[in-house]
Amino acid sequence: MSTIQNLYYGRISPYEMSISTTPEYQKLKALAYKNEDLLRETLSDEQKELLDKLTECITDISSISERDMFIAGFRLGMKLMIDVMKDE
Repeated sequence: MSTIQNLYYGRISPYEMSISTTPEYQKLKALAYKNEDLLRETLSDEQKELLDKLTECITDISSISERDMFIAGFRLGMKLMIDVMKDE
């Protein structure tokens, strides 16, 4: 089955493929969670709400950035394909 068909039938999900599983990523993720937990222990309830709002904003910003980078990469790939297919 072609890549386009797999994409159509949902067998390929670019969004899910963007999650890194490298040791470096896993280490940083664990460190971030550990530091967040340590910080939360020192915060008041109001400060915890602010931290939650900040975390949500950072997550949204990251998602938008990932989407935009995917689009830019896809466009670059298509431009490369067009160049390859040109008769020179």
